[in-house]
Amino acid sequence: MKITLRQVEIFVTVAEHLHFGRAAEALHISQPTVSQEVGRLERALGLSLFDRTRRSVSLTSAGEAMAEEGRKLLSQAEGLVSRVRLYEESRMKTIRVVATPSVVNRLLPAVISRAEKELPELVIEDIAVETGAVSSRLAAGHGDIGLGRFLDPVDGLRTEVIADEEVFVALSRNHPSADAARTSLEELDDLPLLLWPREQNPKYYDYVRTVCVERGLNPMVLVSPPRIVGSRLYLLSEARAFSLVPGSTVGHLSDDLRAVPLEKPATLPLEMQWRADDPRPYVRALCELIVDEAGNLERSRSATTGPDRGPAS
Repeated sequence: MKITLRQVEIFVTVAEHLHFGRAAEALHISQPTVSQEVGRLERALGLSLFDRTRRSVSLTSAGEAMAEEGRKLLSQAEGLVSRVRLYEESRMKTIRVVATPSVVNRLLPAVISRAEKELPELVIEDIAVETGAVSSRLAAGHGDIGLGRFLDPVDGLRTEVIADEEVFVALSRNHPSADAARTSLEELDDLPLLLWPREQNPKYYDYVRTVCVERGLNPMVLVSPPRIVGSRLYLLSEARAFSLVPGSTVGHLSDDLRAVPLEKPATLPLEMQWRADDPRPYVRALCELIVDEAGNLERSRSATTGPDRGPAS
């Protein structure tokens, strides 16, 4: 028996579309080629993988098993190619770091600056993504190290919490609670919580809601675009909403906002994710540097005292 990865790829595409013509369009090949390759695969296996009628195509029991195993095989083949390509000279010294907005604000610049001194031969490509998009980028092979919050578990990727950042309330300087050394969320029951859509990062979204509920506030959520510190920032400035932000975001709020610590403190985990079997020494070295620098920044923030912990902090 002899089958090819190309045949498996074509079969899996037909199985997903249950239509030979649409599969051909997705693969950018002709429909006769699709039919021929599926026929060759069936002959090699000695089994029918599809039940075909004039009006429909469906999988046989053997076809369902083949589709499941075929997807696994294609994924393994892609992983094999990706791993081997790590040994290309250009990739050995280039690390792609995928990071969410709050990481890009403070931690990543500090990491890159330090790496320029301690790992001068290393090239760091920083890739900014929206909240919730780190793990999918790594899983697709479009990054080497990911930095974000509530990252998704992915086979082959290791995840480690590298810092727990204090949560602050971001609100207008004109709000009565803005002058407090610390604030209770119950005092903000006149404002909705500005937060991105739940589907963007369900675990993060639910955690933020839980922080509120555990502190006596069940807020109405005002759905924002992907970045809180973005096009809907005016809602905070005009005292029409509040938001909960990690300490790394505090220094990047506008001057008309205050970042006030919670009366009952809460933290947000910052996580790092990377491929556990990545053979490149620079990946391990950069991971160690990131962990150390995250600790340095946390200690620096913890040393900041005083009631006014606004944009200058």
